[in-house]
Amino acid sequence: MAPSPFDRARLAQALWQGPLPDPTAPAQDLMKRIEGGTDYKACLQQLATLCSHGVSTDAVIETALATWPWSIDLALLAVEAAPASDAMLDTLERRIMAQNRRYATLAWARWGRGDATGARRALTDLDPGSGSFEADRVARAELAILCDDTPEPIAGPEGLRLSLLQCWRRDGAAPLARRVEIEGAGFPAAPTFWAWLIEVQILERDFDRAEALLARFSARCGADHPEVIAQTIRIALDREDPARARALLAAQIDPATPWLWSPRQHVQHLRCARLEAMDSACPDHTAALDHARRAARLYPRNEALRGALFGFREMIEDWDALASDAMSDICPAPLSAWILGRIGCPEAALDCLRRGPALPPDAATRLRFRAADLHLRSGDPAKAEAALGPEPAAWSLRADHAWWRSEIALKRRDAQGALEGLGPALALGPTRLGLILNAARATFLLGAYDDSLAHLARFHALKTAQLGAPPADDLRDLITRDAAEALTTGGAPDSSPGLAARAFALNPPAFRAALDMSPIPRRLAHYWEGPRSAPVTRGIHRWAALHPDLAQTVYDAKTAQHWLTRNTPDLAPLFARLSQPAARADLFRVALIATEGGVFADLDEYPRAPVTPWLEGARAVLVIEEGYGTIANNFLAALPGLPLFTRLAARIAARLATTETPYAWWDTGPAQITVEALRAVQTPTEADGLLFLSQAAYDARVSTNLPFPHKRGALHWRQS
Repeated sequence: MAPSPFDRARLAQALWQGPLPDPTAPAQDLMKRIEGGTDYKACLQQLATLCSHGVSTDAVIETALATWPWSIDLALLAVEAAPASDAMLDTLERRIMAQNRRYATLAWARWGRGDATGARRALTDLDPGSGSFEADRVARAELAILCDDTPEPIAGPEGLRLSLLQCWRRDGAAPLARRVEIEGAGFPAAPTFWAWLIEVQILERDFDRAEALLARFSARCGADHPEVIAQTIRIALDREDPARARALLAAQIDPATPWLWSPRQHVQHLRCARLEAMDSACPDHTAALDHARRAARLYPRNEALRGALFGFREMIEDWDALASDAMSDICPAPLSAWILGRIGCPEAALDCLRRGPALPPDAATRLRFRAADLHLRSGDPAKAEAALGPEPAAWSLRADHAWWRSEIALKRRDAQGALEGLGPALALGPTRLGLILNAARATFLLGAYDDSLAHLARFHALKTAQLGAPPADDLRDLITRDAAEALTTGGAPDSSPGLAARAFALNPPAFRAALDMSPIPRRLAHYWEGPRSAPVTRGIHRWAALHPDLAQTVYDAKTAQHWLTRNTPDLAPLFARLSQPAARADLFRVALIATEGGVFADLDEYPRAPVTPWLEGARAVLVIEEGYGTIANNFLAALPGLPLFTRLAARIAARLATTETPYAWWDTGPAQITVEALRAVQTPTEADGLLFLSQAAYDARVSTNLPFPHKRGALHWRQS
């Protein structure tokens, strides 16, 4: 009796529901079908399905290859199933050479393994008589462009696409935009062509042009074309409009059969879920994590789904377990490094990059950027610069390289050097937000406040185009505007947070040890409100493990209120009326340090080494932030009773008494600390024993700005 037809939906449903009881069963079923005489097309389709779902196919692939020794498609599936196998790649090459066709297939297979030379070699001396000659020529021209070489001319729609690709890579975003405006009326009704153009504009963060291209695409192919709908959802998600994206997606999928969704639809659903959760004070990502886990099991080779899974695990699960999984052999090195860097393990992330396989040129360059980032997170700008390497030729990479160069220069407070690289990049990519913000920082440090405000105004205009509404002023707007106003009115640095920050950025105070001084109390305090996520608990344990000689206390709103009532009764009523957790934490930490001294650390700071060496010989330890030079309040250490902190407590109390809706960073946090710290530096009786750490020195021991789950909630101070 002939076997029943292969049921793709049934296999997908089984994978959605859980791991297969016998992972080899689908391959054994296909083996029986081959032995029973199944036709080639049915075998190819079933094997492709098994490979897309990551089902074990080792034994059946050998049988299929032997049964159809001429099949290039089967050999390609074998390469995709075992990408590191030289034997499978050799099999593919032999079949292509024997049939004198589809050389592009071999070239792209070699390209995916990081063998750019072998990929281009596969396309030399093409035979005009080959049935795939024109397609192979297109691949040869595209690889030349991707290697920043001059391509041969290609006619037709594919030639147009390659010409625009070359324009973008060689000349930048602005020249590409001009060509689209001039030639757009004649563009073909090819969905992949329009999808690529829209993707480029989203990468450039030019949402006005992305929407205009989407409108043209819709006019050419119809508003109901699946790719038009998918691109509309994509733009809605990038505009942070989950309601629109969800409505469009809901019309395309059946929620009762998620195993029948495409990988892209799963990614879109998960992106919607992440944005929707931001409206909640206490986001619950449990359902999204479950969905991501099932979707990644269904399509285990899909990079976007793997990234989404780790992203939701990051928000719920223990980060040590996450780090362990990231360092396993089953996790690709680029993904491992991304995960480990995000959760505060830059050294381990660098180790992953060193063991990674060869990659295509663009991907290898992006890994250089990742290494530079990790060295910066480790507090080593010199190694970051070495890792960054020479400027790439391709525009998108060149723009990213310019941003990283400026980031390293700003880390060293070389504002002029940062601007020298940013200027040419901004001329070619005027909508790149990162370039604009670093230009704003550099001009601020140079004292060109009007130029800095102009860059920030440009940033606001682009964000308004993206989000549909003007974004609220951020700390960079406040600090720059304050400096500009103080300069105009003749204000002094010791009364202007903006001028004080610039003073610290450009001239960090040298440390002078104080004589006959008591040690900073061996106490370690934290403040946390609400449920403790796994990352928070991990941080508490890590601080305790690295500092066994410090008595650790974790305060919450209730215990902090009790402490304030007992020790600083004048501040207790202010604390009680504050509605924002960040502002409460700010007020409490300053009062605690002013009264008891010791060490205070936020729990989204993750120590990789003890901080106690900083305490030796110091009356206070403060960190100069890399952004604008303000003094951070995520880490404070001091003797009790320092005038700096007693004045600071009074300063914050005065602001709170006259401010109905305080902005934590400005009214209770770094802006106010910066002013009082500068006053202390300028007071001879207070300056000795004040240790100011650079961001790099701090990063060498503590990982900062980690993506803790609470930062995505509606109650986080940046969302308030």
